[in-house]
Amino acid sequence: MDMLPLLPQAVADGLLMGSVYAIVSVGLTLTFGVLRIVNFAHGDFLAIGLYLTYLGAKLFGVDPYWSLVAVLPLVTLGAAFTYKTLIAPATHAPEHNQIVVTLGLSLILQNVMLVLFTADVHTVPSVMSARVVQVGGVFVQVAAILASVASVVVCLALYWFLHSTETGRRIRAAAQDRDAALMCGVDVDRMYLLAFCIGIGSLGLVAPLIAPFNYVSPGVGSSFTLTAFIVVVLGSMGNFMGALAGGFIIGVVEAVGGLLTGGSINFVITYAIFILFLLFKPEGMFAVRRL
Repeated sequence: MDMLPLLPQAVADGLLMGSVYAIVSVGLTLTFGVLRIVNFAHGDFLAIGLYLTYLGAKLFGVDPYWSLVAVLPLVTLGAAFTYKTLIAPATHAPEHNQIVVTLGLSLILQNVMLVLFTADVHTVPSVMSARVVQVGGVFVQVAAILASVASVVVCLALYWFLHSTETGRRIRAAAQDRDAALMCGVDVDRMYLLAFCIGIGSLGLVAPLIAPFNYVSPGVGSSFTLTAFIVVVLGSMGNFMGALAGGFIIGVVEAVGGLLTGGSINFVITYAIFILFLLFKPEGMFAVRRL
C-alpha cells in the first residue's frame, strides 16, 4: 500500500498531538528544573482535570470549554495542597525517597479514580467534537486545532513569564542556586510552590481542551506521564524550550510510526528513541540551556 498520500495527514496529526505533549512536558520539566523532583504523578493531575471536565458535562451539561473556568483553579488548588502536604517535606530528602513519594501518590490517585469512576472509558461531548476542517487533502478536528494553538500559546507565555518578569527571574534564581537565591532575599520555598502550581496548573488548562477528542479513564494520566518523560529526556531535563521541541518531535514520530506500522507497534519506535538517547546522549538535545 502506498503510504505517501497519507503522510501529510499523519504529520498534521502528529504536530497537533505534539503540542499537547509539549504543554504536559513543559509542566513536568518546570517541576524538575526548579524543585529537582521527578514527579511520577504529573499525568494523574491531567486525568483529574479530565474527570472534572467529564463530571461537568455529565451532571450539569457544561461544555468542556466552559468548564475551564472551574477545572483550572481546582487542579491548581490540588497542586498547592499536594505541594504543602507531600512535596515540600520531600524536597530535601534523598532522590529515592522523592521517587517513592511521587510514585505512591500516582498509585493512590489512580486507585481513587478507579474506585470513584470504575475502569470504564468515557468520552466528553462538545459542540466542537464533530467539526472538521479540510486543508488540501488533510482533515483536522477543530477541537484539536484549538488545543494545539492554546498549548503553544501557553508554552510561549510561560517562557516569557520566566524570562521577562521579576517573579519568573526569582523562580529561575531558586532553580539555579537555592543558597545564593536565599542570600539575595528570594523566598525560595514560595518560588518552589509557585513553580509546582504552574507546572500542574497547566494541566488544568489543557484537560478541558483535549477532552473533546481524548478518552477519560483512570490510567490516561500514566500514558501522558510516560510520553512526557520521553519528551523531557529528549529535550534535556529542566530545559523549557527543549520540552516544547521534543513534544513536536515525539508527536510526529508517533503519528508517522503509526502510519508505517499500522498502529500496532508505533510506540516501539518512540521508546526505541528514548532508549537510544539514554544510551548515547543522556543529556538530551539541548543540554546547555536550562529553563
